[in-house]
Amino acid sequence: MTLFDSVTGQTLTIANETQALTAALDPLRNRDLAVCEATGGHEDKLLAVLCGLAIPVHRGDAAKIKAYIRSFGKRAKTDPIDARWLSRYAIDRSPGLMRWQPPEPCQAQISLLVSRRLDLVAMKRQETNRLKAPRGHLVADDIRDHIADLEHRIRTIEVQIEELINQHRDLSSRARALRSIPGVAAVLAPLLIATMPELGSLNRRQAASLAGCAPHPRDSGKLQARRHSSGGRRQIRPALFIAALAAARGKNPLADFYNALVRAGKPKRLALAALMRKIICIANARIRDAANLHPQLT
Repeated sequence: MTLFDSVTGQTLTIANETQALTAALDPLRNRDLAVCEATGGHEDKLLAVLCGLAIPVHRGDAAKIKAYIRSFGKRAKTDPIDARWLSRYAIDRSPGLMRWQPPEPCQAQISLLVSRRLDLVAMKRQETNRLKAPRGHLVADDIRDHIADLEHRIRTIEVQIEELINQHRDLSSRARALRSIPGVAAVLAPLLIATMPELGSLNRRQAASLAGCAPHPRDSGKLQARRHSSGGRRQIRPALFIAALAAARGKNPLADFYNALVRAGKPKRLALAALMRKIICIANARIRDAANLHPQLT
């Protein structure tokens, strides 16, 4: 791991081990901010050490940092160069950077379980597609065995997720609040708990944007293009779309909302997008209300 100190201008290479990181960072306790890049979990030890030393830290989004560097027309990439750019990014953007807070152990655990379930579901989808391929019959038995194994693993993960939710009052309260919404079933509720822990503390626009359901303008001059939802956390939209479909087909206030949009001439695709936004905004409000009703849970 490479560290750049903007105060001294020194660059250090440190082993990504708790003891080595602590020894290198302990003299820097007086620094205002540290910035590291999200690297799929390799940054966890660094974050824990910085938190233990009470050094504020921001875990930067790799895409945003890459775009920042490219805005200067730079392409060179080495660890020392990246460390210097991270330092510059921190100096330029410091006021608007969210400080990282360690998640609760139960939150970290459910995030891992939900992420693993998503991986297994993706593997099952790939194998199902291979089975339908023109030459799939040549290895059909092996593919079917693998699909059956994946289905068993998915069910096992789902049981673990449910047990974890039931064991923790906060997670259980959130799950009940989410499952009270039409269309939100056993899959979407844990997904929202894992990937949107901020729910309940956001306004409706922030919640919709974080879920990738906020329409963004694409106007230029006299052109007023149709607005499209984009961005947000990519895992949420597919499950939220399925929830919206289920709600629209039922007999509930959300279905009435959807049908009213369709009767008013709104295309079904846009009506579903509006229903997705409504579901996530209701989820945000209900979790907030549950937290206010049981303040000891937060």
